[in-house]
Amino acid sequence: MGLLPPNGTGSNQNFEKLKLLFFVGDIEHMVEMNFKSIEDFDLTGKKVLLRVDINSSIDIENYSIREDPRIRAILPTLDRLKDSAVVLLAHQSRPGEKDFISLKLHADKIESYLPTKVQFIEDIFGEKAIQAIKELKPGKILLLDNIRKWDRENVESSIEEAEQTELIQKLSPYFDYFINDAFGAAHRAQPSLIGWPTLICGPLVKKELDMVNKLLNPEHPSIMIVGGAKADDKFKALKYNLEKGNLDKALIAGLTASMILLAKGVKLSETDTKLVKKYSDKLQGDILDVMQKFKAQIMLPVDIATEENGQRKEISIDQLNIIPYPIGDIGERTQKLYINAIKSAKTVVANGPPGIFEKEVFQKGTYRLIDAMNESDAYCVIGGGDMGAAAEMYGKTDNITISTGGGALLDILSGKKVPLLIALQSKPPK
Repeated sequence: MGLLPPNGTGSNQNFEKLKLLFFVGDIEHMVEMNFKSIEDFDLTGKKVLLRVDINSSIDIENYSIREDPRIRAILPTLDRLKDSAVVLLAHQSRPGEKDFISLKLHADKIESYLPTKVQFIEDIFGEKAIQAIKELKPGKILLLDNIRKWDRENVESSIEEAEQTELIQKLSPYFDYFINDAFGAAHRAQPSLIGWPTLICGPLVKKELDMVNKLLNPEHPSIMIVGGAKADDKFKALKYNLEKGNLDKALIAGLTASMILLAKGVKLSETDTKLVKKYSDKLQGDILDVMQKFKAQIMLPVDIATEENGQRKEISIDQLNIIPYPIGDIGERTQKLYINAIKSAKTVVANGPPGIFEKEVFQKGTYRLIDAMNESDAYCVIGGGDMGAAAEMYGKTDNITISTGGGALLDILSGKKVPLLIALQSKPPK
């Protein structure tokens, strides 16, 4: 069933306005998104439900949170709501994964940054949760358990379907306002994100949407660094932005580079072929068309790094039709070419690292591009995910905005009108 807004959208006064280019059905439109933000309401003393995205990297062996950028990203929102009674709703991973755990660690981590205690309840909408919500006083914070422990949350819904779920029906009566600040999950049509009777845009989502506006209407020269996994989705975002004239250069690396090379007839190692062949076969026509149409704007690696006896080995590939070695990173020559492009740009968005940065032998390309972004005069954004984790790990982010939305940002940059934006526009409080 399609994701459709309900009837009755309330007042249009004092709305935030944002103009974004989206596909509506099969037709592209410049859409003016109107939504209410927390600045439009006096939330002092009010009981608010705040949906956040604090999905974190978990060290399973030591049962601890490794990196917490998404947790730190919601701290300004919690500060803005310090005079409200705040109930947090969030997810961690998904059923079947090793890091699909309760949110007790997250409660402790949030509390470590705040002057107030964060209460955690191992319940979502049962008796314990409802009693704790009833008793919550202004100035206090309650975190409910991992929303994805409720099976229905793992199913995509229309807004109307989401509104009728047990979660929404049971919890809605206990709140004055419902705020969505989960930009990282903006592309998910799940009840806890879109099902509430009304919906207010949180400060983090508003900040991210302002950033998106700059990327879809960039200052030129504008470049996109395309690396990491999700090669098919990243190619679609690349294609969309090239066709819209948003990009002057595209710096390709990671599995997207491998996918393009394979589509062009370059023979790759068995390892790399397995990773990208299904995408390369499916998109080959599109890939070859885009490579021909935008060959002046697309930069592919001219050398790569592989591993030999535990050591980094760089190989020139610009004239090769066979690359028999697993590709772990871009080489020195490619790094220099990409760095020069970054330093001449006014807008840079990076979707994925150029190498397998988790392995020390392959960190060089990623860290040198991050250095270039920090040293440039450009407006620089990293689209969350692995590249964001790499920048956090490297500790050099002074000139870089790290988005909390990997998949969400990618969808929006591909011209998709994501579920959260539909819900925000259609469900403002009156």
